[in-house]
This record gives sequence, C-alpha cells and structure tokens, in this order.
Amino acid sequence: MIEIVVLAAVAIFVLYRLFSVLGKQEGAPPPEFRTPDQGKRPQPVLVHTDSDEPEDEEEASGLQKIALADPQFSQREFLKGAKAAYEMIVTAFAEGDRTTLKNLLNSDVYGDYDQALKDREASGAEPNEFMRLKDANIDSAELNGSVAEISVLFEAELSNGEWVSQTRELWSFERDLQSKDPNWRLSDVSEG
Repeated sequence: MIEIVVLAAVAIFVLYRLFSVLGKQEGAPPPEFRTPDQGKRPQPVLVHTDSDEPEDEEEASGLQKIALADPQFSQREFLKGAKAAYEMIVTAFAEGDRTTLKNLLNSDVYGDYDQALKDREASGAEPNEFMRLKDANIDSAELNGSVAEISVLFEAELSNGEWVSQTRELWSFERDLQSKDPNWRLSDVSEG
C-alpha cells in the first residue's frame, strides 16, 4: 500500500514538472508509428545558442525570437520536457489513457488521437509499446505573433509484442507566450 502511495506521489510530481515545461497546445494527427524509409535522413536546422542578440529582428532565428519574447525560455529545459512528453504521450496512447493525452495535446490533436483509439479498440489491434527514445533534436522554431512553435525530430524504438520497429516523427509543440499558462502542448505530428 505504501508503494502505491509513493508511486502516485512520484507520478504527480513528474506530471507537474512536465506541464510546467511543456505547456498546452492544440491539433495534430495521431501517431501511426511507421517504420521509416531507409533513405537519406534530412539534417535538422542548426540552432545558434550565442548569447549575442541579433542586430536585426529579421536576422534572429526562431529560437532567438522566442527567447527574446520569453526571458524564462530555456532551450535545454524545453528539449528535456519534450523528451518526457514524447514518452508520456506514446505510452498513454498505447494504454488508451485519454486523461493524460487530454492534458498534453491541443484539442485538434486530442480529437485525432481519440478517434485513433476508438478505431483501435473496435478492431482489437494491439498497440505499439514504447521501448526507448534514441534521439531528439530541435528541427525548427518560429514565433508567429505571440505564439511560439518548436518542432522536434524524435527517433524511437517501439514494439508490437513481436518485433521492434524504428520510428522517426516530427512533433510540433505550441505555446502562447502571452498566456500565464507555462505549458506547451503537442500541436502537430508528421513523418520525419
């Protein structure tokens, strides 16, 4: 009984930290967890982390613009939270945990995931289970008005119970920087 209480407390703490780093978002298609083509891997966008402010706002990278608009923004903390969110979302999707998904996805993406869960439940198909996250890199970032969007390229291993497959997906997270809510939400998923 004590173990359950301790595990629940740890889970609540992890969720709180994740929400404080990632924020809340809207819209993206459900993951299909495809095995990627063996073709050439596109190179992620190089992100400059110099402390020098750009001379011209036009020259600023998306991450620099986000950092200028939100002095609390940390690229390292964002990526750390994005990795945690990836594992939590993939695991919640596999387990059919709609409550967790609703907290981490924007409403459009949640609608897509919910429909995918209904389809899977109706067909009786086995879900892909999260095995391990191999790599995660910021691919691009932009600031549209007060809305920041950062896309992260994830490479992971998933298992359907019989074999392990590799997946590469580009996940986009959004946050309105003028909102008091510090959470980022998953807003789009596409093949990487």
